Amino acid sequence: MIVMKFGGSSVGDGPRIVNVARIVKDTKKPKIVVVSALGGVTDKLVNIATKVVDLPTLVVEKEVDLFYRDILIQHREALEDAVPDRRVLSELLPKIIELLDQLRIGLLGVGYLEDLSPRSMDYITSFGERLSVLVVEGALRSMGVNAVSLTGHEAGMITDSNFGSARPIHSKSRAKVKRVLIPLLKAGKTPVITGFVSGNENAKITTLGRGGSDYTASLLGNYLSSKEVQIWTDVEGIMTTDPRIVREAKPIETLSYVEAMDLAYFGAKVIHSKMIEPAMVAGIPVWVKNSFKPESKGTLIVRDQKRIKSVIKSVTIKKDVALLTVQGVGMAETPNIAGRIFSILGGNSINIPMISGSSESNLSFIVNQGDLEKAVDLIENEIEADGFRGVKVKENVSVITVVGAGMAGTKGIAAKVFSTISKANVNIIMIAQGSSEVNISFVVKDSDSKKAVKALHKRFIK
Repeated sequence: MIVMKFGGSSVGDGPRIVNVARIVKDTKKPKIVVVSALGGVTDKLVNIATKVVDLPTLVVEKEVDLFYRDILIQHREALEDAVPDRRVLSELLPKIIELLDQLRIGLLGVGYLEDLSPRSMDYITSFGERLSVLVVEGALRSMGVNAVSLTGHEAGMITDSNFGSARPIHSKSRAKVKRVLIPLLKAGKTPVITGFVSGNENAKITTLGRGGSDYTASLLGNYLSSKEVQIWTDVEGIMTTDPRIVREAKPIETLSYVEAMDLAYFGAKVIHSKMIEPAMVAGIPVWVKNSFKPESKGTLIVRDQKRIKSVIKSVTIKKDVALLTVQGVGMAETPNIAGRIFSILGGNSINIPMISGSSESNLSFIVNQGDLEKAVDLIENEIEADGFRGVKVKENVSVITVVGAGMAGTKGIAAKVFSTISKANVNIIMIAQGSSEVNISFVVKDSDSKKAVKALHKRFIK
């Protein structure tokens, strides 16, 4: 049995869903299919929800009705394009309309109450995938595949109640996933499951947050001991760098789990970093493939760190970040000041991708741009220490990361990396190296980021 996950670019509209259905049908092994929402739908749902909550009550219904018509047309056209079997079409269209009626009521409630809680946002954004699985099911059934659509919760995934970024309860999810999906597979059915939509123990809708579709696919593979997990996207695997920056970028044939995790964490958007761990724990190979060129080999992610001629396998760039420096001579005499800072930020769901600092009197770290204002406020309002001089902020920066298993034990690799950057006339603002020795990361100005990537790729990628 294998797990096949198709992202939003792969299921963007009716013709693309037909292409996905062909790929699934041509895969002869028993399979589970995980899908995202149709192209752009999740963003539309987020935008309408945040819009109606601030609208005057008198115009909420008009705005919701306009959105309802737009989203209905999009899904009806996708269904009609993807499902030539009129019997299947007539069965699924009423289900889509029923879901959209529920969405309409939910949006009206948000608008009239002028309140958009994380729980309400999860409910509203869930409709994208709850609709798309119906279209994919219809396309597969029209091709003779015995498909059945399920939400993640219906498939057995049970999460906590951290709405917006829920976490699976593994012990309960594992047991229920086996109880639900194994009989379906044995009966010759192909489950089509929502990617990031699940539910808590009370069956209230939750979402797994960014990267949730990849994570769900990997978790299902882990729970069911699948032979492999396939991530189908719109590129030919994980690339040596962003091809929009370096035209010579090429797919990487093989990566270790650790390499792939670092690449995803530091900017490679093809997969999400949190999906690697479930596959790694179970030793399940992960393929990253192009749904528009299914014949292409793609990238294989496995346990062993394969050393190749290129010590460095990829160069990534992470934008939309800011550099914070917490300063104060007296801070060094305040117990656990660094731990307190990171606990406060972590407790408020602020991720810290990169840390550097020679002492607790001078601590630098990176936060995502969207978290900048909140992070600064939290530190300045909640940290008390003698000599604390506030937070210095540097925006318009990027994190450049070089990744490769071959770096471990290779003498002088850091010196060569920084020498290359220096020769490209790029100044390094901050440096950090992971303990795995698989990556070296550093911060440069946004305006220098492309120059740095090009120089590193030219020197190290063979």
